[in-house]
Amino acid sequence: MVYSGFKRAVLALVLAFIPMVLAACDQQDEAQKAAATAPPPAVVVAAVSTRPVSSSLEFVGRSAANQRVDIRARVTGFLSERPFEEGGNVSRGQLLYQIEPEEFEAAVNAAQAQLARANAALTEAQQSLARARILAERQTVSQATLDEAIATEGQAKADVASAEAALNAAIIDLSYTRIQAPIAGRIGSTSIDQGNLVGPDSGVLATIVATDPIEVRFAITEQEMLNYKKRQASGESRSYRPRLRLVDGSLLDAEGEIIYLDNEVDPTTGTASIYVRFANPDELVLPGQFVTVVLVSDEPEHKVVVPQSAVQTNQAGPFVLVVDADNRVEARPVGLGARDGADVVIESGLESGDSIVVEGIQKVRPGAAVTPTPAAGS
Repeated sequence: MVYSGFKRAVLALVLAFIPMVLAACDQQDEAQKAAATAPPPAVVVAAVSTRPVSSSLEFVGRSAANQRVDIRARVTGFLSERPFEEGGNVSRGQLLYQIEPEEFEAAVNAAQAQLARANAALTEAQQSLARARILAERQTVSQATLDEAIATEGQAKADVASAEAALNAAIIDLSYTRIQAPIAGRIGSTSIDQGNLVGPDSGVLATIVATDPIEVRFAITEQEMLNYKKRQASGESRSYRPRLRLVDGSLLDAEGEIIYLDNEVDPTTGTASIYVRFANPDELVLPGQFVTVVLVSDEPEHKVVVPQSAVQTNQAGPFVLVVDADNRVEARPVGLGARDGADVVIESGLESGDSIVVEGIQKVRPGAAVTPTPAAGS
């Protein structure tokens, strides 16, 4: 009896679920029918075209200051002033460090006194020599006395010259108590603060770098240098304008100027260095940065150009989605060239007139049908 009751309960439960299962199947059929009758996803397409593009060559370089000066103390003394801000800009001749000058001023005063004594001794020697000459003409003094007067005057002149040199040295030492900026630029941190003893053994107190203009050095291989020289000799070489690409991908506004090619090849790397100078008034580039030097040709060529956003990459490499005449999507492998702003040059894989997906890429897959809408201005 208990077993029969259990069977009846299970049967009742199954009968209760049957309508629910049938309803779910009906909903799934309706969803499948709706998906089958839904229009293909809409995408925005653009017709591929060509436009004049300047070819370019890119090299990784490192920036450097066009001037760099290490500030050192040339005399020993206690630092009384340090009137500059670390990391700030300084002008040429600006006071950076002041060493207590009193000891050096005293040395100047002592040297001036010594020079005055030497001048007085010289005057006396010259007067004695003049009298000795007169007396010698009258033959009232011996030749030995005259010779002694001449020697005394010579010694006095030498003493004056020595005193003048000592005074000049003392004045120079006094001037060294004022450590001034030899160039204009940005100064770094200081290694010593006010109140400390400084001197020639203190090492570098601070460093000033001139960052406007900024210089960039990059290297070319022996083969690249040889190819350029051959094209130059045959009259086929192009003229290039240096540009600088920053770490965020943007280009520095100012065009550069090639300063010179190094006069030898590095035997360890087989490369020769080229130095380029760029205006850098906003100090967007600081010394020591890795940057990209872009040599842009002055002779544009017609190239296929597409938006960078239309290019995707998989394990096989870069590709774009091409919409054919039947409005079906095809994944087309492409060869990429140089970037041109928000666009990229396509070296292979596309021809003028091809239609590519530029918006709605995430909605479609290769082989799927789409509803294409021309992009604005396409």
